[in-house]
Amino acid sequence: MELELRSPVVLAPETFTVLIAPGGVLASSLNDHPGLRRIEALYVCGNRSRILDDLDRRFTSLDVRRGFTAHQLLSILKEAYQTLIVFEHEPGIFEGASEMAEYAGRALKEASAGSAVLLYSPGTDPSLAEMAKFADRVIVFTDPPKGASKRAAKSIRPGPKAQRTLEGF
Repeated sequence: MELELRSPVVLAPETFTVLIAPGGVLASSLNDHPGLRRIEALYVCGNRSRILDDLDRRFTSLDVRRGFTAHQLLSILKEAYQTLIVFEHEPGIFEGASEMAEYAGRALKEASAGSAVLLYSPGTDPSLAEMAKFADRVIVFTDPPKGASKRAAKSIRPGPKAQRTLEGF
């Protein structure tokens, strides 16, 4: 069963996907997908989560596990049996244990043998890059540069073919 979160994010069974995006993208994608309420899902995070508070409370089979060290995260992944595994990356867990990022990447890939695995991060860092080497797909969403739309609007001069705005009511 494929799960389309937000185009082009499709989580296929037995696939390890890395998603690099602002937090709102993942939370709204999970909340807006009615099919996710019918499957068993595991949400794995470290010391703190950027997404968990924003998730809809109507998930019936959402198991949340926290790992405070890289070794604990690996143990959680080895025990995982759920159909969907969402792993929220926290770079601080791999500080001082950078070699563990490779093991985590391998463990995520192994977990995808029986599940759809999604590794989420709002940005990149060396440990994420190491884990992404084992991914089947890497998807990156970026925010448009701040002020980009304002600059574009100022460069257009009203004329016969340009769009004009109504100044006020």
